[in-house]
Amino acid sequence: MSQPRFELSQLLHAPISQATLPRQDIPVLLGELETLRAQLWAKLLDPQYSSATSAPGEDRLLSPEEAAVLIGVSRQWLYRHHRRLPFTRRLSRKLLRFSHLELISWLALAPAWTPRSRRL
Repeated sequence: MSQPRFELSQLLHAPISQATLPRQDIPVLLGELETLRAQLWAKLLDPQYSSATSAPGEDRLLSPEEAAVLIGVSRQWLYRHHRRLPFTRRLSRKLLRFSHLELISWLALAPAWTPRSRRL
């Protein structure tokens, strides 16, 4: 994809630019926005920055609700796709958890990931 002629900051501070934005630049800008969103969620939920009891660099297991918020999907979506997600941990027949460190790594490798952008 080509680089857009507009930066996200320009569009936020000058709404008039949105009207002149070429249609082909919109997917690139949306991808950048999703990348930023994923990075901010990763930082927000990173145990290094939270008051969690685990030490920095130590993995912790997320509940389906926590993982769904981090990825931006529903809890039901996670249950439907858990077999194909590399950060899933099955603790028992009815209990799923998700590796926080592996989930963050997965998001970093797929920065423009959205549930509809990739078929799982």
